[in-house]
Amino acid sequence: MQTSLAVPQLLAQVALFRDLTVAQLTAITPWFRLDTFQANDPIFHEDDEANRFWVVREGEVKIMRYAPGGREVAIEVIPAGEVFGGSVFLMPIHPATAVALSQAATLSLSLEEYHNLLNKYPAVGIRVIKILGERLLSVIHMRTLAADRVERRLAHILLKMASKCGVKTPEGIKINISLTRQDLADLADTTLETTIRTMSVFRKKGLVKTLRGGYVVILDDLSLQQIRGG
Repeated sequence: MQTSLAVPQLLAQVALFRDLTVAQLTAITPWFRLDTFQANDPIFHEDDEANRFWVVREGEVKIMRYAPGGREVAIEVIPAGEVFGGSVFLMPIHPATAVALSQAATLSLSLEEYHNLLNKYPAVGIRVIKILGERLLSVIHMRTLAADRVERRLAHILLKMASKCGVKTPEGIKINISLTRQDLADLADTTLETTIRTMSVFRKKGLVKTLRGGYVVILDDLSLQQIRGG
């Protein structure tokens, strides 16, 4: 569902815009469109024209592509406050498909308004670069782990998710995103069977705990860091 964004406070709640003053937020609020999606709703498809700049306001968005044969492959999970889509890099088309992983809300700008935002408010551009830099560093890390054991790759994914959307609890760090075992397998670039087996080993060692609904609690993040390698 698409609605106009009339309340500057909605923008103020997004980390990307936290450096802007109330007056600046008020000035740019009319530029934004607020969209809401149900779980599994598509936001855009691979090869669609990248004519809008997207930010997750609430919920999570899954970035995915289709493997030969039509199998869905998750590439990235974008939590609230982060940007996504080909327009972030000024690409002409989206290189992948974006789907609401859960009930989600997004903020978006036209490409022209995105240019204006970066020109008028460099602080926002710096935050965009920081987000993209962290994402690139994670991709590079995954590439270096590509030939390593699945345990290292899965530990990396769990720690990455915890750093983005982890919530401290008395037991440990709860990853506040519902991920299926297939999602974890895709993100770690391995099979479902191997993921189930590896997560079972992690549970038996007391490293993680799985909760109903697809949530994971990291019980021993130091041991996972050692498995990941650093």
